[in-house]
Amino acid sequence: MSDNSKSKTLHYLRSVHDGQPRNIEASIRLMLRRRRVCKDTELDPGDQSIMRIQHRRVSTSNNPVLLHLVKYVPGEKAATLDPEPEGAEDEEGAQRPPRGKEFKAGECFMLVNDADVIFCASGITQAAARVYFRQFFAECGVEKEMCLFDLLPAADLDRLAIIRKHGVGSIQLGSVAYEASRKLLPDNSTMGRRLLKSVSDQVAALVAKDDTVLEQRAMEDLIVNVELKLQGNTHADIEAQRSIDKIAVAMLSDEQGSEGFTIVTRDGNRLSDLSVKLHKRIKVTSYNNSVEHTSVWTALSNYYDELKEGKLLET
Repeated sequence: MSDNSKSKTLHYLRSVHDGQPRNIEASIRLMLRRRRVCKDTELDPGDQSIMRIQHRRVSTSNNPVLLHLVKYVPGEKAATLDPEPEGAEDEEGAQRPPRGKEFKAGECFMLVNDADVIFCASGITQAAARVYFRQFFAECGVEKEMCLFDLLPAADLDRLAIIRKHGVGSIQLGSVAYEASRKLLPDNSTMGRRLLKSVSDQVAALVAKDDTVLEQRAMEDLIVNVELKLQGNTHADIEAQRSIDKIAVAMLSDEQGSEGFTIVTRDGNRLSDLSVKLHKRIKVTSYNNSVEHTSVWTALSNYYDELKEGKLLET
């Protein structure tokens, strides 16, 4: 039985202009009030295709706007093949869409709340969506200044921003002691690995006098957990707080990345190297050769709630 699902990636974007957040939700709501019929949202973005809002969910102002955008190329044919060719090769053909229909050439799905955007591309990029909305806002009479915005990933700002806002309570590291202590680390190794090696060297020294094969195997299974922690946490010395914050920022800024760490902020949030990602891979329900838009909307909403609960949304 074939899997009735497809994999998609969700991205957390921010609508910004001149470095400041831009509330595009209000402009989208205005646009949708003025263009209530699907065909009235059609727009030529300048690449011979037509884009429009295929589905919308606009409830109260307390809930985000959910959108499904599609595009098609008028009169475009779809490539076909013979499932039972008799020769060594098959000459591909083309098929026109049924009368009164067009073939879908791409789509995207969006959750918009103020300047927050959760975006899922499937043939329509975030750049194309931005062009569509900027042009549509202008046509719907949105104030000119509000038509100017970019959709940018919030990726590299998340953990650093959280650390600077809440401070670091502890940094937890984990590694296999034997491997870390035996390997000669290059000069440009990550800070996390250098810290672990320093500790695991001392652990290895405990059995260095009688380093038998059995003990080597035991060391291979021994996990060294290192935790840098403020004594007293919120009441710790200011210089100590600054020091541990600097170490956390240095680890996050490491060009090679620092694997296997967890940073715990002073208000209790846990930021691991794996858990804090402002994109997420999901599986959604297939629909013909596409996906079911309500399934994607549910995934968008769930992911937004995860970011909100983890205090990862930009403010």
